[in-house]
Amino acid sequence: MTQSPEKIRSWLDAHRDEELRIWKLEDGQENRARIHLEDVQLVQHHDTDDYLSDQALLLKGRGTVETPAGEALLPGQTFEISLTDQWFSAADEHSLQLSTERGSYRIERVER
Repeated sequence: MTQSPEKIRSWLDAHRDEELRIWKLEDGQENRARIHLEDVQLVQHHDTDDYLSDQALLLKGRGTVETPAGEALLPGQTFEISLTDQWFSAADEHSLQLSTERGSYRIERVER
């Protein structure tokens, strides 16, 4: 079931200037990141090679990503979530769950 990306963007906008923890599961591999969310952008891709999804959410801010060698800076201070043709989201006050054809994401507020 396809939903409006505005539901996701609304949750993220409500948590600007907060620290978020992100878990991404794709192709059996889990990636973890942290970001101090400063901005959220919904972008449209016009890719003739079908490499990129039509839409993506860009989470902008300072952050880190876990690597086998330890933590590294988040590349370009951006975390991208590709929105494929089919995806589903659910949210509450503390977390956002998102499942796409490519992977699943869990984004949680870091409580201070």
